[in-house]
Amino acid sequence: MLYVGFIVYGLALFSVLTFYRLPADKILSGTVESMTDGRVLVSSGKLSSTLWRGHHLEDLTGTIQSGNSVVVARMDYLTLSPNFLGLFQGYLPVNLKGKMAKGTFQMSAGISMVRGLDNGYASLEVVGIHLGDVEALSMLAQRQIKGKLTGRADLHGPLKELRKLKGRASILIEDGTVEARMDAFGFRAIPFLKLSLPLFVQDGVASLKEGRLTGPLFSGELEGRIRLLQDLELSPLQIRAAIRPGPSLAGEKGGNLPLSGDKPLVIRLEGTIGKPLFTFAGG
Repeated sequence: MLYVGFIVYGLALFSVLTFYRLPADKILSGTVESMTDGRVLVSSGKLSSTLWRGHHLEDLTGTIQSGNSVVVARMDYLTLSPNFLGLFQGYLPVNLKGKMAKGTFQMSAGISMVRGLDNGYASLEVVGIHLGDVEALSMLAQRQIKGKLTGRADLHGPLKELRKLKGRASILIEDGTVEARMDAFGFRAIPFLKLSLPLFVQDGVASLKEGRLTGPLFSGELEGRIRLLQDLELSPLQIRAAIRPGPSLAGEKGGNLPLSGDKPLVIRLEGTIGKPLFTFAGG
């Protein structure tokens, strides 16, 4: 047992000394660039390191290439610290905390000591991120999406290949709007109080089951799937929403909608993440 104690102590000490000598900004930039095949580049304005806090980066900028467009995303700060328990499971682990778009996030991630990015895990929790301030999201979806995001995701597998990841995520967006561009029916955006999206990821498919939409115009259930491609904006959508009119849908606003008695109205979201298409499929 004494020898085991010395080995554990030596491994922990080596990890601490190594972690704090690493150029965190360059490693972060290189990892993100590798995982996104060069489509995302990250730089930071200021870097500091302390034993109790880890590496602290401020004024981060991410340059995102999407087709012929380039979008700049900004983050207030990001803190990286070691997660020593992961070492005993064969991973090179790190904890991350950050602030962006008026909200915060925490992430625990690790890659295999042997296989690198071909085998890893990531757990992410976000609180209070204002989607309207995330320019990259509007660029990706080609429309305005607003609301306050809270959610959690747990994924494992090859971190470079979306189609091989497995896991689950729960997403809640409150007090938001989605630009629908359904001018023929009297409105361009769908406002909502709550949008809940539970996702299950398996074999490159994110399945949506028992999603919920609550709002002044519509309330209802959502289900469907997204086939995840490496170029995320090209991922095809197959989402079905069975909705009923809310308390504010009356008069001119709802006069052109094909509603029939108590039967729900079916809206389909198809196309791709980069070019989504809303269509009415009847009741």
